[in-house]
Amino acid sequence: MRTAFIQKTTQELIKKYNYEPPIPIEELVKELGLKIRNISTELEIDAKLDPVKKIIIINESQNNIARRRFTIAHELGHFVLRHYINPWDFEDPETGKSYIENEADEFAGSILMPKDFLTKQIKKGTSPRELQSICQVSNQALWVRLEIYRLTKFLSS
Repeated sequence: MRTAFIQKTTQELIKKYNYEPPIPIEELVKELGLKIRNISTELEIDAKLDPVKKIIIINESQNNIARRRFTIAHELGHFVLRHYINPWDFEDPETGKSYIENEADEFAGSILMPKDFLTKQIKKGTSPRELQSICQVSNQALWVRLEIYRLTKFLSS
């Protein structure tokens, strides 16, 4: 996975648009020329990117704000990382997920929970619960990010 590239890409987007957490992900989608369309469906999908029409289609039954934000960021990741051009969908032997899905997850986590921001906040004593609220993400997404950035060692027990 292109972790360093993805993190650099998200840092550049945050800097370009002068964003701070909570990252206004729906505004970023619009800035990048895409639209969001909510649909009602019984299909078990959260969202789908239509790169030709530049639309992120969201299942409107997804009413958890943290999950919705991550899902939109994930689909935006597919667009920014151009997964639709060369959809090499090999499976990661460690996770069992496809590489492009892992990359889209990395993009979503990195854009919603920027490394510099989390590092600064953790080192000054901001609690994970406060960070979850600030970033408007799920507890699980935050802890995955803290592990990836190796920040759990700074948390008091």
